[in-house]
Amino acid sequence: MTTGPDSAAALLTRIADRSAVVGVIGQGYVGLPLSLVFVEAGFAVVGFDVDPLKVAALERGESYIRHIDSGRMAAARADGRFSPTTDFTRLSGCDCILICVPTPLGPHREPNMTYVHGTARTVAEHLRPGQLVVLESTTYPGTTDEEVRPLLEASGLSTPADFLLAFSPEREDPGNRDFSTRTIPKVVGGCQ
Repeated sequence: MTTGPDSAAALLTRIADRSAVVGVIGQGYVGLPLSLVFVEAGFAVVGFDVDPLKVAALERGESYIRHIDSGRMAAARADGRFSPTTDFTRLSGCDCILICVPTPLGPHREPNMTYVHGTARTVAEHLRPGQLVVLESTTYPGTTDEEVRPLLEASGLSTPADFLLAFSPEREDPGNRDFSTRTIPKVVGGCQ
């Protein structure tokens, strides 16, 4: 199976009818609000994180991020659409995979790409044809095409023939009541 026009059209149909499963890697101040917005829009969401304590809190419907009300978390868990996990084998069951991992600045103000690279390698282990992968982590121009793409294509699949790859820089302003994850404009660029 390839992503060609039929596969891409099928993915767009699943997105339009809300049957697509969204996987969000990183349940921090960017990934968790994004997960909730997708849940509240009617999607099933798998929230991936490497921290079992965070995942346990999310399973209980508790928020560990100050500006995210635990009531939203409890509602997301109660309706069964949000499934937090440390089990990255579940990536293969996701139609869309959003990478929201940290890129902390180093001593020379350069982003530390360790988490992005490690996450891309993990995604590659579970990548299947027809998926969409979006890098949301804050980084410099060219990262998606020059660094993430080769790591994903090490799986033996290629973009755009087998999977779709895009970049959409995170646009989070924690605690801003005027602009939330749902209302902040997004820019999205895809690889060809």
